[in-house]
Amino acid sequence: MIRRASAATELTAQSRSGLIVLRHPRWADYDDWAELRRGSEDWLRPWEPEWSDAHLSRGSYRLRLNRFKKMVAADSAYLFHIFRADTEALLGACHLTHIERSAAQSAKLGYWIGQRHANRGSGLAAINSVSRFGFETLGLHRIEAAVQAVNHPSIRVLEKACYRLEGTARGYLKIGGRWTDHLVYARLSSD
Repeated sequence: MIRRASAATELTAQSRSGLIVLRHPRWADYDDWAELRRGSEDWLRPWEPEWSDAHLSRGSYRLRLNRFKKMVAADSAYLFHIFRADTEALLGACHLTHIERSAAQSAKLGYWIGQRHANRGSGLAAINSVSRFGFETLGLHRIEAAVQAVNHPSIRVLEKACYRLEGTARGYLKIGGRWTDHLVYARLSSD
């Protein structure tokens, strides 16, 4: 049976630094999102595909929101911004994409945390919360994540979230202008 989540899905989780709330991005988040991404650009550059010149523009964000709404409606992706519950500060994002139904029942996990919010447990809490959502609400069997072998902080986070190393995907993503190998981690609903 295919289960779909409500478009108004909101998740909560406890991190080392306090309660976090995960919810779908909104237009009202733009200023905080752009400021956090801009302030974390150098921090995120080694791990993410190159940003276009328009990446942080209002128009690009509006298009991204429209695309996100369509993906949620089609049950092909669920995207969440991560906020501190007490201050409502935007910390980063976590998402399930490339959702496959029928025999696979799988998705890909991705996340990022702004530099000034790193190393406080919010990434781990978000990954655990989104993984539970994938398994319990969406009925997925497998969630996988890919990480560069030199990204030791993300590897530690994935391993703490019970993701297991499965192997290396050659030329997985184009990072810094070159195709980069990534380690593939996965977690199963039965883990």
